[in-house]
Amino acid sequence: MSPQQHQHHHRSSSSSLTAHQSNSNSNSASDDNTDTPPAYTFGLLTDIQHAPIPDGHSFTGNARYYRHAMEAAASAAQHFQEERVNCVVNLGDIIDGKCADVQRWGGEVDTKEETQSNGDKIISVGCDAIDNVLQALSVYSGKILHTYGNHELYNLSRDRLAEKLNIPFTLEDTGDLVGYYTHLIENCNQNNEEHSSSSSMKLRALVLDTYDLCLLDRCPDSSHKRHRAHEILSANNHNYPHEENSPEGLEGTNRRFVAFNGGIDEPQLEWLRCSLEMARENEEKVIVFSHQPIHPDSTWPTCLVWNYDEVLDILRSYKDVIIASFSGHAHKGGYVRDEESGIHFRSVEAILESSPPIKTYAIVDVFEDKLVIRGEGDCLSDVYDIDHTKVKLKV
Repeated sequence: MSPQQHQHHHRSSSSSLTAHQSNSNSNSASDDNTDTPPAYTFGLLTDIQHAPIPDGHSFTGNARYYRHAMEAAASAAQHFQEERVNCVVNLGDIIDGKCADVQRWGGEVDTKEETQSNGDKIISVGCDAIDNVLQALSVYSGKILHTYGNHELYNLSRDRLAEKLNIPFTLEDTGDLVGYYTHLIENCNQNNEEHSSSSSMKLRALVLDTYDLCLLDRCPDSSHKRHRAHEILSANNHNYPHEENSPEGLEGTNRRFVAFNGGIDEPQLEWLRCSLEMARENEEKVIVFSHQPIHPDSTWPTCLVWNYDEVLDILRSYKDVIIASFSGHAHKGGYVRDEESGIHFRSVEAILESSPPIKTYAIVDVFEDKLVIRGEGDCLSDVYDIDHTKVKLKV
């Protein structure tokens, strides 16, 4: 498929969560530097949630296309390869939780067995599903940065995710694995002379683990982080533990305190501060990636990181460094430009809920003065100016 066959999807803007408005003079910004190549280009996709089951619906009734999602991911990878993007970022939920019980949802169990580290034999539909999606994405030959969400944890341990997705998990002093890391993006455009840029911008991807504090795949007896998650949910959601995923009766941002979400513990918060400080010292710009959204006005409350306020306070302190934050989890997408810092917060639309033949993903061009979001399928296109990063802070 040639690049000309990919049609960019635009919609009119409003202030609602599902219609984007950069509030950043984006129309005038889009007219500048039209002949200047971007400093960086990366692919972006989220919530593939493939499962070997018939199409179905979410628990709230939204249509979901489990098999088509993998076809859409393959198409995205082909486009990324044709564009020779610097890297690709997968924002999590590469498979669906229903892989854990495919027969219940109308699928068939493959008889293929897998040997666990303890020698036990199991049938792992989730492992096969991840392998199938990764094979679909392998059309793209460059670097893919993965984060993970709740749906991976319904199927696989963090040990297996480290193996499958090359996430460099950190073993913290508590004995818990946490998957946060940074990656300095190379601006070689895979040796693509057509896209070569003279920009001196240095760009770092900073990947957060928003399931640091959570119930999922944490040992009930020994995990400090699971104990903390239990305390957080007990204190903030009267439905817990009997209806742990229900926000019924909770109001506003308190609706985030459900078991399919998580939070970020202090060691990762300290790592975040240190990573941003180092980026400032090295005169790097940063884009933050996470599965769960961080800004309350960029998403529905039920999708927020539990301690989003702590994370947001840190990010605002580095507004001269951080260009934007991209997340998944909220399938219909959302956007806000933070009034205090100027940082752009974008929740990216899910691949899973786009009906065939629609294929939803994005290509993001990073210029010295703006981000250009080239949305495909149901992903909204936009232009975000990044003038807030030009202001030098007194530190």
